[in-house]
Amino acid sequence: MTPTLDITKDVCPMTFVKVKMGLAKIPPAGKLNVLLAEDALKNVISSLKQEGHRVSGVSRRESAFLLVVEKEGERP
Repeated sequence: MTPTLDITKDVCPMTFVKVKMGLAKIPPAGKLNVLLAEDALKNVISSLKQEGHRVSGVSRRESAFLLVVEKEGERP
């Protein structure tokens, strides 16, 4: 089961700090679901890509968005 990190109540720059902390808890090439507010969406996606991670999905969840993030690392 893919873990979900809810950062809908957080604001930049804490949004990406918390995503990095969440990614640190999963293995390379693992997945993390991130639930976040629309105002953090662009910056978090940009920061993830700069760090070498992949956003494999973005969908709306009521008043928030759900990102599916694939952590950098070798894929099986």
